[in-house]
Amino acid sequence: MTWIADAGLADLATWAAVVLTGLVTGLSGAHWREPGHRVSRVTEGLLLASAAAAVVAWCSQAGTLMATSDGSKLLSAYVPIDVSVGFRLSVLWATPSGAMLTVATILLVLSALRAASASDGRQVSLVAAVAFVALIGSTWNAPTAGVAATAIPPFVQSPSAALAPLFALIAVPCLVVAGVSSVLDSSDQRHRSFLLASWVLATAAVVSEQVARSHLGIGPRDGVVFGSASSGLILWLATSALVHRRTQAILFRWRPPSATVSGLRIAGHVAHAGAACLVVSFAAHAFASRTTITISPGDSAEIQDAFRGTWRLAHQGVSRFDVNGADIVALAIEARNPAGRLTLVTPEVREHHGRGGQHLTNYVALRESTGGPVQRMRVLLAGTDSLDAATVRVTFLPLPILWPIGVALLSLSAILSFSRLLQSGSPSSKGS
Repeated sequence: MTWIADAGLADLATWAAVVLTGLVTGLSGAHWREPGHRVSRVTEGLLLASAAAAVVAWCSQAGTLMATSDGSKLLSAYVPIDVSVGFRLSVLWATPSGAMLTVATILLVLSALRAASASDGRQVSLVAAVAFVALIGSTWNAPTAGVAATAIPPFVQSPSAALAPLFALIAVPCLVVAGVSSVLDSSDQRHRSFLLASWVLATAAVVSEQVARSHLGIGPRDGVVFGSASSGLILWLATSALVHRRTQAILFRWRPPSATVSGLRIAGHVAHAGAACLVVSFAAHAFASRTTITISPGDSAEIQDAFRGTWRLAHQGVSRFDVNGADIVALAIEARNPAGRLTLVTPEVREHHGRGGQHLTNYVALRESTGGPVQRMRVLLAGTDSLDAATVRVTFLPLPILWPIGVALLSLSAILSFSRLLQSGSPSSKGS
């Protein structure tokens, strides 16, 4: 009874979506042994109502997050500091409860749009079942009132860290729809576009994750996508394998189309080249040179990079100031590369205070980098003492140029593939 009294519009709409989606799953699943059975009018109406309830729940959560910084249980349970509207909205796709609600909403909307034209009601049954499980998970993981976060999550520290889980999350419904539809109807070639879309989104998630790691100094054990350090890369590798024609033929019983006839040969070669660049770029992290040094004001230190060149780092001073409730410590380091070129890098450490002034268990470190296409030096401030002696972690990453080249090639491959899919689906191409 207390829960009912404290429930808001988002909670009521979520539970309404749970009940309606369960009814849709049961009614459509009752005709599972009838492959040609179409969706009935009653099931279609219930599916539309469940999609509407999920949309209301999602929009209600989004409206609360946009209106205030302390009126959402989901926000207060995961974000202990005041952030802008864009970062507040990110709790809808970067937290367990919000992410499951978002996935369920997307799946229900897609099912409602395709229910009338679906040739097999089992597709609606499977997608509705996945959405039902996601809604149950959303309500199960929903935080209770009064729960307050004590650590700053990565998805509110930089825009790229907030976008990475969003791209990965949208890739999941695309995979679900493609997998369900292809298993039940292997002759429908339109589902290749869903796999391709999931691969493009997974690539965008990996790119955003790596940008966030470079900016925030997030280590390999700190998760950005789905709370795990390797889940973003695993998602990308899985979708990369699924868009391969031979993998599709084995898993989905699709007959591999002729690359010469379809015109996808160039896109395939470009995609393989881009994927190879990304794999080599990831492997280059294993050969990176990492050093931790302590420098006093006015002193300098020499460090060897990954290619045995000597860099000289000079301590130019520490600045301390307060901005928007955060105690900021900025270090100025003059870096001289082996060729003699000087660069000033200024890594920062920001210690935020909670909304109620409470102490938080972590801080935000902003890493600075310098270098060229062959090698990149990254400097992270680990801390300072009372005499302004700074402890910094210096990383020399070889071959950073491979990363943007791989991303560019993968983007070009996606553009070529999508353009070919649009051409193949045009009336002129079908008529010919």
